[in-house]
Amino acid sequence: MKKNFRGMTLAALLLSASTSAQADNNEYVHGNATSQAFVGDIVTNVPTDRRSSYVGTVAPTNDYAPVTIGDLQPTGYYDGGYSEPISYGSGCASGMCDTVGCDGGCDSGCGSKHGQLGRRLADAFNMCNSDGWIRAEALIMFMQNRQSPALVSSADPGLFPVLPDGVVEFGEELDGGVSGGFRADVGRYLTDRIGVGGRFTWIGENGDDFSMTGSGLDANGRSIGRPYYFTPTVNPGIAGEDSLIVSQLNLFSGSVDASFSTELVGAEAYGRLLFCKNKASRLEMIGGYSHWSLDDELGIRSTTTDLQTATSNTFASRFDAENRFNGGQVGFESVITRGKWTARTLSKIHLGNMERTVNISGYSDESTAGAAPQPRTNSSLLVGAQQGEESDDEFTFIPELNFTLGYRFREHVSFTVGYNFMYFDSVALAGQQINRNIDTTNLGAQVVPTGFDIVDGSLWVQGISLGASVDY
Repeated sequence: MKKNFRGMTLAALLLSASTSAQADNNEYVHGNATSQAFVGDIVTNVPTDRRSSYVGTVAPTNDYAPVTIGDLQPTGYYDGGYSEPISYGSGCASGMCDTVGCDGGCDSGCGSKHGQLGRRLADAFNMCNSDGWIRAEALIMFMQNRQSPALVSSADPGLFPVLPDGVVEFGEELDGGVSGGFRADVGRYLTDRIGVGGRFTWIGENGDDFSMTGSGLDANGRSIGRPYYFTPTVNPGIAGEDSLIVSQLNLFSGSVDASFSTELVGAEAYGRLLFCKNKASRLEMIGGYSHWSLDDELGIRSTTTDLQTATSNTFASRFDAENRFNGGQVGFESVITRGKWTARTLSKIHLGNMERTVNISGYSDESTAGAAPQPRTNSSLLVGAQQGEESDDEFTFIPELNFTLGYRFREHVSFTVGYNFMYFDSVALAGQQINRNIDTTNLGAQVVPTGFDIVDGSLWVQGISLGASVDY
């Protein structure tokens, strides 16, 4: 009999301890936090219309804190030492969901209002805290000026457009201005700590066109030329600056056209692992696969007509450089939330192989009035014997930094604005493959290509992004 009495006494103490534990946890109080009425409390501040019925009596049962077996927790259970309650859908009650956007995943199958079956299925597949993201951004990007030799020069009327006295009209610093682009990032969390995603980036052609014409009859018209450094093989002592004349007063008329462009495309597949978090911030480690494609091209074409003989000569050259990167990526992304504002910082580095391919081609021809052009393949100016296609591989790295500020204007939907920076090392750029040391002693002869070495270059890209983010 004493044992049974002791057992009943112990059970009563445990139940009363559980109730006391809930008494300092407002999450389990029925009604609002200011009215905290608990089991056994005496009502002394009920409204006037109820005072006559309840003064000095035990509070009615509908004001009690609900007590269930699942609510039995240690006394200090929600004192800040735990980041989330111990229950089904644990992430949904922690306050963290509002900062990382997991409401949709939790509410869809983990809450009790969806029934025991939905809760158990979600828990069985470890998807109680799963959530996904879709981010779409328009990019406004600037690229580093590309380098090349001086390709077009001019001089005052009557003077030859030879460097260094001439003025560089095209070449040296190739500024492509502003380019538009697009970036999309889609993914989903598989568990509270592990997520997978993919990202696609495209930056449109960053480049410009150039054109210049001279009649050779305008006394105020500038002389136009295509400068190069003359390196004769027969008599090296006469080497020096020279120029292919395009337009010269009373001697030649002609025109020159040139263009350059750079395009960038990237595709990534990555995983993310939660490193640490609290109620207002989150730090994740990112790793995965990266592919980047950077294409750079430059072309120039000029036509010159001798005003005395009406003989025309055309010289054209084209330089194409393709860079294909395949490798891995590793980095960190941090998210800090304050109310409706979110700051996101992504820093990572891509490491892998850069396959570089450079193609140099050109042609020239000569024609006179009433006669068919006479093409001279492999003998165009600025190409010479260094023509054809060459490829190689380089181990390289691509650091990347993104900073994004978002404002949540609707539940799960935010507007974003950000800054983006990338640096490409050991890439082949078209303008840097041009060798301005040319031997024009026998320009009309057929030349057998001898090949060339690819010149290393680098390129940075930076700009701003404007977009929207959807967390579900």
